Amino acid sequence: MIDPEISKAWAANNAVNNKLLAHLTPIMLEALTPGGGYSTAQHLAHMTQCIKGWGMELEASGLKDLPDLYSNYDPSTGRFDAETNLDRIKAVMTQTRDAALKTAELATGMGNLPHGSVGAFLLHMLVHEAHHRGQILVSLKTAGHKLPDEEGMWLPWRS
Repeated sequence: MIDPEISKAWAANNAVNNKLLAHLTPIMLEALTPGGGYSTAQHLAHMTQCIKGWGMELEASGLKDLPDLYSNYDPSTGRFDAETNLDRIKAVMTQTRDAALKTAELATGMGNLPHGSVGAFLLHMLVHEAHHRGQILVSLKTAGHKLPDEEGMWLPWRS
C-alpha cells in the first residue's frame, strides 16, 4: 500500500508535467541543454524510460509492454533519438506514469528495486523528473523560448 500523501504528490507531479507538456511546441523539443546535454525531447523520453525501467524491477507485468519514446539507443555513448510528436509524447508519458502508480499500489514486495520501499521508488522518480524539468527550462530559456507560467507550474503542489 502506498501512503496517500505519496499518491497525492505523484498526482501533483503529473499535473506539473502536463502543464509543461501543454506549453511545449515542436520547435521547443529541439532546444538543447547547454554543454552538450539532452534536447527537450530527449529529457522527456529519458524521464519516461526511467519510470518504466525502474518500475519493471518492481513488477514487470504492469510496465514491460508500454511504448518507448526513444529509438536507436547507443549504449557506448548513451545517446538516442527521441520521439518528437507531442501528442504521442503526452500519451506515452501519461500511460507510463499511470501504469507505474498502479503497479506500485498493487506491489506485494520490492522485487529488484534498490530503494528502501515502494514509496521511496515513487519519490525518487518525482525528484528525478523535477531535475529534468529544470534542465528543460534551462534549455528553453537558453534557446530564447518563452517559459511556461511559473505560477501554473507551482499551482498543482498547492492544491
